[in-house]
Amino acid sequence: METTGRGVPVTPQRRAMTISREAILLLLAILIPITPAFAEPCSKPASRSKIAETLKLASEQRPVNITFRTGAEGVKLSVGLKSKYPDDMTIILQQDFEQLNIKEDRFEVLMRFMGNRERLTVPFNAIKAFWDKSELKCSDG
Repeated sequence: METTGRGVPVTPQRRAMTISREAILLLLAILIPITPAFAEPCSKPASRSKIAETLKLASEQRPVNITFRTGAEGVKLSVGLKSKYPDDMTIILQQDFEQLNIKEDRFEVLMRFMGNRERLTVPFNAIKAFWDKSELKCSDG
């Protein structure tokens, strides 16, 4: 410990870090939209129509991520995929998908998994979470 010229110990000064209210609000504004608790539920009819519209835009430049319940009524996928993903599955429609058909209540797509072509049928009511260009659009928790 250092002392002053008079033998009095010098205490190191601590600098307090303060965060302005504006910085906190900005941080919250950034984090809240990506938090599933604040995302609109995918089960709402408005969310389902947004999902259908956005699926039409899926491409290499516009990735669309979908998490769905593999055991939900109307979901069709191979036995191999079902055993590998017994509860939920997330797919990314960006590259390597074909024959995307969007119906009123579901979508169908042909994808490659480990070199094998697989046809998936996913009803909109099976979707748990949906991202458009890495932005969470809806989530059912």
